[in-house]
Amino acid sequence: MLTAVFDNDTRTWRAATADDVATFREPDAEETARREAAYQLERLVAVHSYLETRTRRRIRAAEAKRIAEIKHLHAWVDFIHSPEGLAADRAELDALSVDTPESQMTVVPFSTSAPKQILTDDEFTAGFVPPEYVLDGIMQRRFCYSLTAPTGVGKTAIALRLAAHVGLGRKIGDREVQQGAVLYFASENAVDVQARWIAMAQHCGFEIGKTNVRFVSGATRLSEIAQQVSYEAANMDDLALVVVDTSAATFEGDDENSNVHAIEHAKRMRSLTQLKGGPTVLVLCHPTKRATVDDLIPRGGGAFLAEVDGNLCARKSDSAVELHWCGKFRGMDFAPILFRLDTVTAVRLKDRRGRSIPTVLAAPIDETARQAMAAAGRDDENLVMRAIEKQPGASLAELATALGWSYGSSNKPHKMKVKRAINELSAAKLVAEHRGTWVLSAKGQQELNALDRIG
Repeated sequence: MLTAVFDNDTRTWRAATADDVATFREPDAEETARREAAYQLERLVAVHSYLETRTRRRIRAAEAKRIAEIKHLHAWVDFIHSPEGLAADRAELDALSVDTPESQMTVVPFSTSAPKQILTDDEFTAGFVPPEYVLDGIMQRRFCYSLTAPTGVGKTAIALRLAAHVGLGRKIGDREVQQGAVLYFASENAVDVQARWIAMAQHCGFEIGKTNVRFVSGATRLSEIAQQVSYEAANMDDLALVVVDTSAATFEGDDENSNVHAIEHAKRMRSLTQLKGGPTVLVLCHPTKRATVDDLIPRGGGAFLAEVDGNLCARKSDSAVELHWCGKFRGMDFAPILFRLDTVTAVRLKDRRGRSIPTVLAAPIDETARQAMAAAGRDDENLVMRAIEKQPGASLAELATALGWSYGSSNKPHKMKVKRAINELSAAKLVAEHRGTWVLSAKGQQELNALDRIG
């Protein structure tokens, strides 16, 4: 078996000679020499590992080559500490082929020409950019937000209202809106968005074709159209807002509950803020299962919420819808913005047989209007209770006819208006379902009796 001997006089390693071997005939002396050799080699490995933080396989390969070139240990240590040694060592290690994940690590040696990392407070604050708001005090440009709400609460209606007001430069309630171009990804239900936009043109008083709002129609993988979208968006004047409707329709991962896939999706959404103009990005999201009105956060991996700058939410309150935030918001708190959901028709919005198609729009309101809506809603609920008292077991259409509630040119019974009132009454336990129809509960009868006494 070959061995090596460390010469204390010359401070170098050399191959063992016959005389040397003879001096190591005693087991203890031979073991001591081998341990000394192992110790010196371990020191060499430790120094090299510390300097380059490389994998064990790379270190051994580089070490073998280095020892062949420089046999004097002390001279070698001095060399690898020098700038020339660092540069040569890194070039050798990068040239090695190692098929392990760790081999992909990058270690940057210290250099006096590298960018400064530790900044003074003056240097640190010099790059501060004052916030610029699309929706004053709430939604900043170059920020990415989610808007979470259950189905039917009005997140698409609110998003389209915001898109129209940004494109037209109109206020939302009492809040200023920065006018600019809008890009709307109608990914979940493009036909529904078309119908709402047609109705909005008539009810909001703008002409289709002359707004600064553009659409991307249908479900698509954003990663596949990113370059084309970037190219076309560069030709839009002052892109201020991007709406993605919805997060679920544009999700490209395999598992919505995976944090790895969730963070990739969130970063893809955030990348839209890098479009020319630095727009605000608003991503419409469905909430988690069994979410309450106080826990409206995006469903799926929690990494999505961690990545966005704020989670706006829409929740029903009395007969209005509140736009506020839940879970996370980077910015000052704000008073909820109130919307009324209106079921409307439009001259252009008809089916193949010429019948009007109803759709839902969101209209901003103030607190006074909300109180008036709440009062009107309670009056409607009282009327429905009276109708149920007189016609227990009546259908929704029969109740609507009895109340004189209809819609459209053909005066169809407004069953949905009756249904909304019954839903509120049921939640308050004033009516109860019995064999598919509705009847007054004992509590409901007591409520009507109290109204009779008031007069």
